[in-house]
Amino acid sequence: MRVTLDITRSRDGRLEGTAATDTGDEQPFSGTLDLLRVLEDLEPSPRPEPGEAR
Repeated sequence: MRVTLDITRSRDGRLEGTAATDTGDEQPFSGTLDLLRVLEDLEPSPRPEPGEAR
């Protein structure tokens, strides 16, 4: 699975942004704990069969 994070820091120092998977699913988050929850809830992409290109 590939996850792309778009992260900014708010004026009060909180991490905010979105986590996007290689399937195009995007989940917003606000704060470190929220980011961890988003990552924990991600569904892994199906693994390619042996010999299949990624």
